[in-house]
Amino acid sequence: MVNKQTPNFYNNKDLIYDEIWNLLSRGVVDRSEEFRLPTVILNDGKFSDGRIVVLRGAFKDINTIRFHTDYRSDKIRILKINNNICFVFYNKKRKIQVRIKGTALINYNNEIAKKAWVKTQVISRKCYLASNPPGTISREPTSGLSKELEGKNPEINNTEIGYNNFCVIDTKINKFEWLYLASQGHRRAKISVTDNNNISSQWITP
Repeated sequence: MVNKQTPNFYNNKDLIYDEIWNLLSRGVVDRSEEFRLPTVILNDGKFSDGRIVVLRGAFKDINTIRFHTDYRSDKIRILKINNNICFVFYNKKRKIQVRIKGTALINYNNEIAKKAWVKTQVISRKCYLASNPPGTISREPTSGLSKELEGKNPEINNTEIGYNNFCVIDTKINKFEWLYLASQGHRRAKISVTDNNNISSQWITP
């Protein structure tokens, strides 16, 4: 028996794909949407490593999601070894978990990076003004920023040097795994996407 409050996609896997992209799109523009902060998992061939990133783009037409990072970060080192990438999203209120697998493309000092940088706000640009790479050992607690930048935002013209450290990671998705938690019975589905954006979905046991 299906609860009256059960969403339409509960027993209709054809609706799941659109629901996923709805949540991803909301995550890009809505700071309160929990899909805005996924965990991204990388593997250099020896160890897996996870961290939180900010979702910066969701492009359903090309089946791609995006985040920004410092080109000097360890993420870039790992992606140059192995560009297979996995994301985990969870919305507690909606009780939906989505795992995404795909291949990552590093956009550095190209048109994609330039266009993204132009749209990046000062408060975010400031993150790329640290003189040392992320992960650098320090004797004291540090933000990595100069004393002049601590606690305040610079003029936008003074942030352009940060572009040298800025890059955009685009992930071409090849697989979604969706899980919906429900008291009357969970639902789980797998969605595969080909290079030509052909989509196929299957129910799987939660």
